[in-house]
Amino acid sequence: MIKLNLNVLLHVMSKRKRFSPVEDATAHILSGKDKPCLEERFINSHKGRGVFASMSIDKGCFILEYRGELLSQEESQTRQNRYNETENTFLFEFDWNGRQWCIDASKEDGSLGRLVNDNNKTPNCKVKKISVEGKPHLCLFSVKAIASGEELTYNYGDSDWPWRTQLNQAVPHNEENIPSEDSTHFPDKINCPKPAEQVFWFKSSSSSSD
Repeated sequence: MIKLNLNVLLHVMSKRKRFSPVEDATAHILSGKDKPCLEERFINSHKGRGVFASMSIDKGCFILEYRGELLSQEESQTRQNRYNETENTFLFEFDWNGRQWCIDASKEDGSLGRLVNDNNKTPNCKVKKISVEGKPHLCLFSVKAIASGEELTYNYGDSDWPWRTQLNQAVPHNEENIPSEDSTHFPDKINCPKPAEQVFWFKSSSSSSD
């Protein structure tokens, strides 16, 4: 399997005026870092925390990764049975290469993807699957222009979430038909900030992910 080198990728991207959303996503996946143009805020006691843009973001940009532990369907079911209601809301189930998988983001690790709230009416982001070094990653991309100070949201996909139906039992994410980079049109190039600018920022010296 070919190992991607983060430093090489960043160098190539820094030389361009434009780069693709998939390249942007891949670099952030390899670095394990969120963009500094995003910030966590407490909203209220009902919604809890959320993620907000600290600067304007164009339509079609990579936003962040829903990071966590990649689980098989069997491992996911075991954890669903063991987890409490709150922990279960951080399990994100999806299909990839003919099998069901799950990202478990229940651990508080400082990443922002796990804090992005649900919006089934007017979301400004959408989840897409990106394959890096043979592993699937769930990434959020903007589906419209996002203003500075605006909350990031996406549609969790299910219709029976407690905050939608007032039910007491939470269920895991189960977003059907999440598009992947090989089945969904991405713009070839977009006007997102370059690595030399404040938004695209890393301190990782690692050359690849595990």
